Amino acid sequence: MLFSFVSGKPAAMIRRERLLVVGDTHIGKEFFLARGGIHFTDASRKMAQDLLSTLCAERAKGLVILGDVKESIGYPPRKEIEAIASFFNVLDGTDITITKGNHDAHLSEVLHRLGYRVQITDELLLKDVAMVHGNAMPSREVLRKEAIFAGHSHIAVRRGAVSEKAWLVARPGRGAKARYGSYNKDCHLVIAPAFSGLITGMDFDPTSARIMPLLRNKVFNPLTAKMYGLDGHAISASRGALS
Repeated sequence: MLFSFVSGKPAAMIRRERLLVVGDTHIGKEFFLARGGIHFTDASRKMAQDLLSTLCAERAKGLVILGDVKESIGYPPRKEIEAIASFFNVLDGTDITITKGNHDAHLSEVLHRLGYRVQITDELLLKDVAMVHGNAMPSREVLRKEAIFAGHSHIAVRRGAVSEKAWLVARPGRGAKARYGSYNKDCHLVIAPAFSGLITGMDFDPTSARIMPLLRNKVFNPLTAKMYGLDGHAISASRGALS
């Protein structure tokens, strides 16, 4: 087994390397919501504590965050820098790798200034698994792996009137050969839900141009997508969610 979903959490374990993998954390999202009158106290610190307890429970040796660590797209404002410091202070001593997302401009600079050593890379390539953020087309090496983990799309599923975080797993489509030539035909794309408790998602339409490039360009076929709830069970739903 290459990986398994952590029951009850928007997190997965890469078994061989004992790595915990989570999607977008969007540190600073709470300040955006506060402008609309919705307030969450110490949201980033509490999120880090949740991550730390999950790391300990799963006996993980390290943590991978699939990009969009912070909310601001440009240089973060003072309050967000303080929230970033609070988040990484809780996780100090944890081996952390970040696959850089479209919200992570200046993140390396900020973390260096705060004194935290964190590896930030465009792609993380393990023996059988690759990890990317998901906002751009990956390298050929990524498509040779058995599983590709990505974030970016904030996967969720609507059941009745309620949207819930979910995982999405898809198989290669006709665009894989057209764009990459050779690729692993048994590869799975695994899209993680956002780890942030302040983000769920919006309605998912597999034909939408809004979905990430790997699906939009049919490198992975969105019509093959299977969705799984945080309880690990497959979800049968006519619509899911992206944001």
